[in-house]
Amino acid sequence: MSLSQKPKAEVLTPRNRMALDTLAGVRREMARLYRFGLNGRIRSEEMTRFIYALKEIRACLEAELLTDVQQRVMLILREMENHNGQRVFHQPTFPRG
Repeated sequence: MSLSQKPKAEVLTPRNRMALDTLAGVRREMARLYRFGLNGRIRSEEMTRFIYALKEIRACLEAELLTDVQQRVMLILREMENHNGQRVFHQPTFPRG
């Protein structure tokens, strides 16, 4: 079958306002594409390609979050070790009665 005879996929509306810089935004976009696939608005091969790309974006976001958490933990540990030259252990912050 020639390319001109192949059925063209339905054009999806652009979702430029969809925030793909958060895990929740990536999840919402994955769910939207999955529903389109179930409803026959896009072919399963296209859905699979898009979902794969979104999974890679998700992995980058998770790695970035992990790096941020690691940096914060290191700062907290340095603060604990450098407090008046002594190691400071966690102390409860609730009021004494």
